[in-house]
Amino acid sequence: MLEEESPKNHDEQALSQNESSRREGFCHCIQIPIHWLRMLATEMHWSFVFGVVVVYGISQGMGGALARVSTEYYMKDVQKVQPSEAQIYSGITYIPWLVKPLWGLLTDVVPILGYRRRPYFVLAGFLGITSMLFLSLHKSLHLLFALLSLTAGSAGVAIADVTVDACVAQNSNTHPSLAADMQSLCALSASVGALLGFVISGVLVHLLGSKGVFGLLTIPAGLVFLVGIVLNEPHIPNFAYGQVIWLLANPEEEILGGTGEVLYLLPHNDWFVE
Repeated sequence: MLEEESPKNHDEQALSQNESSRREGFCHCIQIPIHWLRMLATEMHWSFVFGVVVVYGISQGMGGALARVSTEYYMKDVQKVQPSEAQIYSGITYIPWLVKPLWGLLTDVVPILGYRRRPYFVLAGFLGITSMLFLSLHKSLHLLFALLSLTAGSAGVAIADVTVDACVAQNSNTHPSLAADMQSLCALSASVGALLGFVISGVLVHLLGSKGVFGLLTIPAGLVFLVGIVLNEPHIPNFAYGQVIWLLANPEEEILGGTGEVLYLLPHNDWFVE
């Protein structure tokens, strides 16, 4: 009897060890990304990680997927627009993305109330909230105003995108060893958000309609607005706005220093000597 029970006990112990090792492996796979996010939050403040996840993952990734599908159904079912016309209008709403260098120049050169990033996140969130509410609550919206609202919502996403890009670039300069981790966080957030958005977009449009989905898109815009409130950013007092206006009005002029060297105004209100 003892000889028969010993192999059974042996097998049971082996099975229990395999199960425990599998559980440990599963827990280890979950703990790795959590520790990675904690490390990024510790090195560069949690508000930066929160901003990247919100802008790339929720606003641009999932929100962009929902907006794309809902806009197609909105143009077809509500505005009664032909597919050929809808493609033209879609190109018009993409215009804010074509002028992304302008938004980037403003965030680098023109701070608002002493901050370079936070006001632009607030502006992007405000544009997204108002435009999506206008589309979702208005019963018989004219095509022109619908197009303006869609363009304003696209501008909000584009402004948030270029502002968080500037945050990533700034942190890459201060933490060069974590530059690859930041790019991985951006790509991972955008990919997961877009995948989730396209998975649920059809179901949401079927259940809520295109205007109902526009109402849901106020949530990503509200989170972008929240990023502008909680983002950790140093304050810049007494910024010389007159110098920026003068340089924009006279781009061909050079400012000479006291010893005759050429001076250029840098984004952080410093002067570069050539």
